[in-house]
Parts: sequence; C-alpha cells; structure tokens
Amino acid sequence: MAMSFSKGAQVFVYQKPIDMRCGFERLSYFIKEDMKQDLNYGDVFIFLGNNKKRLKALYFDGSGLVQLTKRMEKRRGFMSVFDLNGRREITRSELELLLHGSVLRRYSPEPKIKKDLPIGAVC
Repeated sequence: MAMSFSKGAQVFVYQKPIDMRCGFERLSYFIKEDMKQDLNYGDVFIFLGNNKKRLKALYFDGSGLVQLTKRMEKRRGFMSVFDLNGRREITRSELELLLHGSVLRRYSPEPKIKKDLPIGAVC
C-alpha cells in the first residue's frame, strides 16, 4: 500500500526521541499537547527514537488515523531527532529520503569574502 497524503500536507518532526512502543493514543497526545497541533488536517507527524532502527509516522487520511512504522533491516538505521538541529518541519521530498534511510542535512553556503585585489591583478 502506498502512502498518500493530502495535497497541502505538511510534515512535522517531534523534537524528542520517543519510546517506539508508543501507539496511536500516546502519539496523538504528543501531537496535541506537546506540539500544539491538530491531527485532523492531514499533516504528517514523524517520530524518531533513541534506537535508530525505527521510525513512526502518524497522519489522518480523511477516514481515520494511520500509523506507519518502519524498521530498517540493514545499514546504520535512521537519523536521530538531534541530527535535525531543531528543525520542526521537513519537506515531503525530505520525508521520502528519510524513509529510505538518508540523513537530512542543510548546508548554508559559506559567505563570500570580498578581497581587495590590486589594480591589474588577474583572478
């Protein structure tokens, strides 16, 4: 079964590692109370744990809550929530990368240093 999200769905990341035994009720509680979000809009909520082998996602598909659990069988597993450096939201394309085991990083370009060159200098 392929995951299908509503067209305008945003992807939010819970900022603390969770116990991967948490189910619908506990994850819903985290979303409502800690994240101050509403599940009924179709947004996707990602949960990562200390054990980097599992990822959970929770979203409303229009008729009910869907909980996705993925366990990595090979490689080093998923990234940690701390690897996101406080990012609370990721793009849908970043979600696809994350589900395949990629580590999301954002690089800021180094500032260009303007050097005074002597007249006639060749760069």
